[in-house]
Amino acid sequence: MPKTARILVPTKNSQHMAMFLAMVVRNAMEDFHHKYLSDEQMKELNPIIRNAICTGLHALRYSDKSEGARSFVDFHTMSIPKYWEQPELLDDFVETVKMFDFKP
Repeated sequence: MPKTARILVPTKNSQHMAMFLAMVVRNAMEDFHHKYLSDEQMKELNPIIRNAICTGLHALRYSDKSEGARSFVDFHTMSIPKYWEQPELLDDFVETVKMFDFKP
């Protein structure tokens, strides 16, 4: 497969990481889902989230090898609004780490 064609196929690692991250996003959205989104809307939203995460991870992986991937990463990086708060760790993660790693 030509070098450029390989860049256009997600790696198994990108797919695996995207599935994991999408599951974290989905679980974090559960209360929002129950309040505002139908199951049908979530069914439509889930693959959008998975595919966007996979694409972002894949673009980052190849941004040093592909001008197109680098351009994609640069565009999205510059598009991050200045008013966005810095990400924080989810309470579920913090509580899980405390429960397993900080035993008396």
